[in-house]
Amino acid sequence: DYLDADGKELRYPDRRYVRPPPKPKKGQKPKPLPTPPPFGSRLEIAVDSLEFETPYYPSWPPPSHHRLIGDGRIREQLREFITRAFRRPVRDEELQTYFANFQKLRESTGSLDEAWRETCAAVLVSPHFLYVVERRMKDSKSSEPLTDHELATRLSYFLWNTMPDQHLSNLAAKGRLRRSLKTEVTRLLENRRSHAFANNFAEQWFDLGALERIAVNPEFYPNFNNDLKADMRQETTGFFNELLRHDLSCLDALDGDWTMLNRALARHYGISPLPRSGQFVRTTLPADSRRGGVLGQGSFLLSQSSGEFPHPIKRAVWILDRLLDNPPPPPPPDVPDLDSESPDLVGLSVKEQLALHRDREACANCHRGIDPWGLPLEHFDAIGQWREFTPVRLDKKRKNSAKPVAVDSQAELPNGTALANASELKAFLRNQRSEWFARAMVKRMLAYALGRSLDFGDRETVEKLTSEFIASDSRLRKLILSLVQSEAFQSK
Repeated sequence: DYLDADGKELRYPDRRYVRPPPKPKKGQKPKPLPTPPPFGSRLEIAVDSLEFETPYYPSWPPPSHHRLIGDGRIREQLREFITRAFRRPVRDEELQTYFANFQKLRESTGSLDEAWRETCAAVLVSPHFLYVVERRMKDSKSSEPLTDHELATRLSYFLWNTMPDQHLSNLAAKGRLRRSLKTEVTRLLENRRSHAFANNFAEQWFDLGALERIAVNPEFYPNFNNDLKADMRQETTGFFNELLRHDLSCLDALDGDWTMLNRALARHYGISPLPRSGQFVRTTLPADSRRGGVLGQGSFLLSQSSGEFPHPIKRAVWILDRLLDNPPPPPPPDVPDLDSESPDLVGLSVKEQLALHRDREACANCHRGIDPWGLPLEHFDAIGQWREFTPVRLDKKRKNSAKPVAVDSQAELPNGTALANASELKAFLRNQRSEWFARAMVKRMLAYALGRSLDFGDRETVEKLTSEFIASDSRLRKLILSLVQSEAFQSK
């Protein structure tokens, strides 16, 4: 593309190439070469050199190969490999089974490498590698203490979401892990692998997967960029990571004065000054900000909406369940959802629609305890932006459009507390329901750490951990350490 009609390279003095005009047809005069634009009028990139970096091995096979196959001590190296894969010392009968299989494969294939590869594959499809196996005595009906290796595995999967490293395994092998729990918890949390714990726990606790289940209606929000969903998700996981990294009070999740923002999300929220890049940074919110805490984050506001309108009932149920551990009972099967297209609801605000919904005898009792928790958030629309007015969807047969309705966010909680807006709701949660919040967080983290749902037998552990959590000003690291030292965590 950069050759003239004679096949010579076209180059201008400023070292930029210009595509030549097409070769003229017979009888036509050739067109002159295009004049290059002035230097500096656009972004110019010159590549002087290019380097590639690849792993360099002075010999082949590489060291990793020798670590697996080594110098012929197959039985001992197989013992080390299985011990690492099973996260515990391998039993003699297990080792003999795999070693015998290796010998048969070597005889049939005539290849050391192939026999070793197939043997390793057999180890890696074993349930002892794929699952966390905690063996119990056959006749035991009560709980038993975890072995040191089982404790190392549970601790590592709790805080790293992966298998124990060599240091943790060595402590377990020497029987010193229980005496070193405080030091090990600190070490694991200081490692970058703890980000996996923070991200996964936040995903489950705040139900961030719900973001992908909501489709934003482009007719209502034509300027909404769907990439913002990923930013909203990262704001919440980054927020929890910040609580963990700096050991901040978890009450900031109810009514903090900061959040994690990048440039796109700050612009979406209308917060200035904007961060300089797409990287998330801890940002102190303006004094007059209506945000703060998870209730002001887009991940909650969007996921608990219909994609067209905010949904006060969904938001209320989320608060009662996720933050206060007091989920309402499911609705009766014959109770219809709110339908803003229904002729009976045309031109009504959400608050008026809910009032009609409560007129149903089957709905009244539950909604009196649910609706007030979601109505104070009505100033946040379905995509998490602030609004003073809410549009009203009219019957499609009507030609005239109605004027927007002023948002009414006032509500009265079941205990008689009057709330005017989201700020008063968040202040109430922090000042009057902090104990409920602490218990909710303890229960969710204990279930996450144990890998099972809680039952009545865990009640005493939950109450003890909750008291210690509250006494530590709701600091996350104190909760994790108390949880790891509890009998429930160290038993099976």
